[in-house]
Amino acid sequence: MDEQKIQSNLKKLAVVFIVVFLLIGGVSHYLFQSVTNLYEESIQGRLAERAVQYNKSFVFKMNADLQTLRAMACMLADATIQDITPQGTKYLLWNLWDAGKAADFVRLCYFPLNGESVQLNPQGQLVPLQLEDETEEMQYIIQHAMEGKSYCSQAFYDPVLGYNTLGYATPILTGGKISGVLACSVSTESYSNILSSVGSVSDVGAAAVLSEDGKILASTRTYQTEGFYELEESDDLNDDLRDQFAQALLTDDTQFFKFEMNGLTFYACVMAMDAYSDNIVIVDTDQGISDAVSGMVYNARMIGVLFAGTSLLFVMAALLMNRRYHIRLRQSAYHDRLTGAYNRHKFFQLLDRSRKKNMEYTAAAINIRKFKYINELFSPDRSNQLLKDICNVLKSHMEAGEFFCRDTADTFVLALKTLDQEAVSQRLECICEEACHCSPSIPSNYPIVFYCGCASTVDCVSKSPNEELMSHVMLALSNAKQTQRANIAFYDASIHEKEKMQNYIENHMEAALQNGEFQMYLQPKMDLQSGKLSGAEALVRWILGGKQIIFPDQFIPVFERNGFCIQLDYYMVEQACKQIRSWMDAGLSPVPISVNQTKLLFYEENYVERICAIAQRYDVASSFIVLEILEGLALENPEQVSQKIRQLHDHGFRVSMDDFGSGYASLTTLSQLPIDELKLDRSFLLQADHSTENNRKILEVVIEAAKRLKISTVAEGIETADHVQMMQEMHCDYGQGYYYSKPISAEEFTKSFLEAETGPVSL
Repeated sequence: MDEQKIQSNLKKLAVVFIVVFLLIGGVSHYLFQSVTNLYEESIQGRLAERAVQYNKSFVFKMNADLQTLRAMACMLADATIQDITPQGTKYLLWNLWDAGKAADFVRLCYFPLNGESVQLNPQGQLVPLQLEDETEEMQYIIQHAMEGKSYCSQAFYDPVLGYNTLGYATPILTGGKISGVLACSVSTESYSNILSSVGSVSDVGAAAVLSEDGKILASTRTYQTEGFYELEESDDLNDDLRDQFAQALLTDDTQFFKFEMNGLTFYACVMAMDAYSDNIVIVDTDQGISDAVSGMVYNARMIGVLFAGTSLLFVMAALLMNRRYHIRLRQSAYHDRLTGAYNRHKFFQLLDRSRKKNMEYTAAAINIRKFKYINELFSPDRSNQLLKDICNVLKSHMEAGEFFCRDTADTFVLALKTLDQEAVSQRLECICEEACHCSPSIPSNYPIVFYCGCASTVDCVSKSPNEELMSHVMLALSNAKQTQRANIAFYDASIHEKEKMQNYIENHMEAALQNGEFQMYLQPKMDLQSGKLSGAEALVRWILGGKQIIFPDQFIPVFERNGFCIQLDYYMVEQACKQIRSWMDAGLSPVPISVNQTKLLFYEENYVERICAIAQRYDVASSFIVLEILEGLALENPEQVSQKIRQLHDHGFRVSMDDFGSGYASLTTLSQLPIDELKLDRSFLLQADHSTENNRKILEVVIEAAKRLKISTVAEGIETADHVQMMQEMHCDYGQGYYYSKPISAEEFTKSFLEAETGPVSL
């Protein structure tokens, strides 16, 4: 080969290497920029996530303060300063002041529409007050509260208190009309408390709450970020950045900034607060990004020099990435992402392998009772840590050849080698006892209770033994859950019969409704003062062939799960209207009938229209139908429930809250819902009858509060003459229970209570 050709080939080779070098350099630069952008996006995401946490905390604080103020306003609803003596005013406001101080209120103001306005200052002194003397911010929210809406102000400087405060105002409604306004002031120190409780992003980062004009209201700033916050005073920000930042404080969009200060690169996130008119600002450094950039630049240079070596490295890296991908894929396919335990798919695989080796197991499902409330009470992060700690406890108790999985949110399923139920119970009790105290994320004084369902692989002989086993385990778990205490249940024939009954119910419910097997029974509701009949409650019974009765506690839970309760409740409303029409056609004076309504009905779009159509079909006045809701529905979405109740009121229906006191409803709930009637759960009466004087006082307070809200009261569970006398003394309106009658058929009710001249018969 001649020199010219060699030179030509060298030139071509040089061009190829140059092109490859430029290509690799371009790819390296692109990768460098991509990594840098991803890194900055991750920093922004971290800042935004923390800002959202602060935002949620501030919203929670505002809602809690307004809720407290509304509750205090309810206590003033039937009283104004003109209605009570000055001494009585002081006593009432001082009592409210005690509750206000517990909620961090520093000042409490009362502005009646008619009368002298007063305030309780931080020293607890009751002094006269004029609206004109208040700051513009307080006047603004008080004037809006006069129009019927609760308001919260932005942070402002209170010259009387001498520091920054937040203002709240809520109307006082008496008889549905505004009689005044209750307002309070809260120190912006609450901002600092929330910032401290959530914490900063890192040691050199900080968070703050700034007003729209850039003034600091609260912060957790460090020495590196101290010069950043005060826009007008800071020398660390250039004019362009200062202007951009000031503009961000006036907008509702989340903004991000990058700047240099004290020799470090900082990132800032500005987010408008949902609760107040101020802004959350978080600043943090980009720790570690410089090293990553240097490393990538060095690698890019080495790629250009050692092309062959980098090609090999790329192949090896690709193989390594492929291997890691398969490892991650395998991990994702067989393991729970949160705890690292096996998932159900892997659990079934291990069962199949064991079955081929003729190995038998007892499968035990462990579930945390009321885990949802633990999650709400202590936050999802701490609840997730609890699950991880429980997983570690289970690992420590697994013997050779045993395994477990996390099946659902708070349910773990264990495969234990022993088939002896007593031995299984002992092991599960030991595991549950250790798991109760395993997590430092949950306070030691909070009771964590477990319940367990067990089944043996020996009993599974179907073509899908794994699914059959899990079905048996979950049925046993459901049986254990119903005991409302720590319990271990084993699948047996009785549970199997219960399963058969549930299957029968689901397979025959539609036909039973069409064939009229659901019959209406009535239980009288008596006027406690006159002893006369005032109404009846409709209760459903499923009667097969006119003989066998399936009771509500057997089929109602099934209907609530599958949604059939909606059809059944409409059916019962129709049966009540049909019965009232029958009484009217027979010349008898009808009484109102109360019909239970499932919470699913309240979320039906055409619920009110269908109820009205049923009443119109039988030409029955809506006032004869009382629709009973459970207190749990009122707690889920009070605003939506209140709106639906008002729609029912517009059409003449009355609404009753059933089983009050059996759950979590409170007097505050009553003040929020426009119900007509309150049915006291029978547990109230039993506690007042057999327990301490305090329980009687609580019952009296509930009845008195209902009266003040113009809500009639019904005592359930009246069984003795003493119960009647006690409820009469407490001025309860109505009574219902076996003392008057058990639930009876509509025909028997008509004969015994409407046709009989001598009143109710003894049953």
